[in-house]
Amino acid sequence: MDNIKKNKRLLSELKDISVSCDEEVCGFIKDNEFHARKNAHPDPKNFFLIAPSDCVWGDDVVLFHSHPRHAGLKGFSDWDLQNQKIFDLSMVLYSVKNDEFYYYINDD
Repeated sequence: MDNIKKNKRLLSELKDISVSCDEEVCGFIKDNEFHARKNAHPDPKNFFLIAPSDCVWGDDVVLFHSHPRHAGLKGFSDWDLQNQKIFDLSMVLYSVKNDEFYYYINDD
C-alpha cells in the first residue's frame, strides 16, 4: 500500500477521474496502474458494484472506488466494508467532497 500512497501520478489520476464524475468510480489498481470498471450498481451515484466477470484478483491487486461530491461520508461506508469482505482485497477510497484518500489494508 505504501507504493500507492507515494505514487503521486496514480493518486492524481484517481483524483481527476473521481472529480470529473458524479457517480462512484470503481476499479482495480495493479502494478501501479488503474484499471477502471463499469459501476454496475442500480444506484451508482451512491454505491458501487463490480460484475464478477470484470474482477481482477491477485496478491498485488487493490480495490479502488470514490465517493462523489454529494456523498457526506468521511471514510469507508458500511457498504464499502461489506464489499471488502467479498473481494478480500485491500482498498483505496477517494472522497471528492473531503479531498482525501482513505486506505484499508486487508490483513487476511
